[in-house]
Amino acid sequence: MQKKFQVQNRGLGAMMPLIGCMTSRVRYQVSCICEAAGYQLTPEEADTLMLIHHCEGVPQSQLAKMLGKDKTSVTRLMNALVKSGLVARIQDESDRRIVRACMTEEGKKAFTRIFPQLKTLSDKVLDGLSESDVEMVKKVISQMTANLAALDDAMDEMQGEEVSSK
Repeated sequence: MQKKFQVQNRGLGAMMPLIGCMTSRVRYQVSCICEAAGYQLTPEEADTLMLIHHCEGVPQSQLAKMLGKDKTSVTRLMNALVKSGLVARIQDESDRRIVRACMTEEGKKAFTRIFPQLKTLSDKVLDGLSESDVEMVKKVISQMTANLAALDDAMDEMQGEEVSSK
């Protein structure tokens, strides 16, 4: 007798393929929008550019927190955006240790060409969802992210104990 394999409808195992599929599709759409506007930006670079536009002069260290990325990843993103002429790094006048991310004129032009299409994409993706649905999804994903961060901290702590005991 052959056993049927059934995927559990609850739990993380049921959510991961859905989240992964949605993420892949959004990344593809964002890439297409950027390319159609004449910019070779990764979805992460486009996201960073949008965030810098809305938080002009944000310190690079704060940008890392806002994006949920480590400092090395944000440095790589910033390097690409600086190289493409869309963003400039400006040292803070009162504290030279602080590096701020600012849009260049070309970056502002890119924003005005890309943002309306990204807004349309967002509206289409969220079509059929109420405001409370969207808030619930944000709440659930935020809680799951916080839970994962706590697990990361616990894992880092365990690994630190293993190194110190050797």
